[in-house]
Amino acid sequence: MDSKQLHRKFYSRYDLANWFDDKGELVKADDAHYVHCGTQEDFNKDLLDKHIQDFYMEDKVYLIIGSGNSSLCSKSNLLGGIERFIGKKQIGLMDQELKKLIFISHIGVFKKGVVIDHPKNRKRQAGSILNVAFHANKMDRSTQRVADMIREPLDFLSKKLSNDYNGNMEHLWIDIELIERDKPWSFRFQKRVTLSGFGLPGKEFKYNVGHYSVKPDFEKLQSTTDDSMIAYILLLLFNSTEILFSRKKTLGDFDTDRFRSDFTNACKELGFEIA
Repeated sequence: MDSKQLHRKFYSRYDLANWFDDKGELVKADDAHYVHCGTQEDFNKDLLDKHIQDFYMEDKVYLIIGSGNSSLCSKSNLLGGIERFIGKKQIGLMDQELKKLIFISHIGVFKKGVVIDHPKNRKRQAGSILNVAFHANKMDRSTQRVADMIREPLDFLSKKLSNDYNGNMEHLWIDIELIERDKPWSFRFQKRVTLSGFGLPGKEFKYNVGHYSVKPDFEKLQSTTDDSMIAYILLLLFNSTEILFSRKKTLGDFDTDRFRSDFTNACKELGFEIA
């Protein structure tokens, strides 16, 4: 790779990286641990060099200093190149496998991270639980009360339904549309879903995800008591899970009957008879 390609490659890997905290554990990007090494007169070369020597086992490492000044360097020459630019530019270090990164900011602090490559798909492991989540995150002023009222029951229901039901599905996400103009969307099964942003460490992936949404009758929401409204939402969700019967080819031997039985039992624990 030439200098420009190296520069681009480093920052594309940077976006995928997970960063270490002060305990040596991989954490969210916002929680990464920065070590102060200083700049110019107070540049602590020995400190940075120790981290470099401990972090990289190979003799040569990519030194990234702008699109026109990046190259493969021997570890013995790295500090000379870094010292010329520290405090003036952002500096990157990367191993030849493109997995281990050090990022040095222009203010003289650095962090270390790794890129964990994720497969495009995977099989669900036998015995693993189905992670169920209900989302009512989008609402307007007229349905804020609904979202607030159902949050606790739905959290309880999610926990009760997170069990092993066999089949291919690892996650089931059901959204409740609480903005009247929004349309519900049908069930889809995705082998890999990419989650990024919101303080996540690089990119996070979820595998074998079933996802769809339901839309309530908005007149019913506004004209019922709190308990009746919760019961109505629970029944709406329960009835929607019939879609799982028709996805047997995709979901394999997923036990929809037991899932729905657990659903009604959890609702009974909440004090609601829905079936």
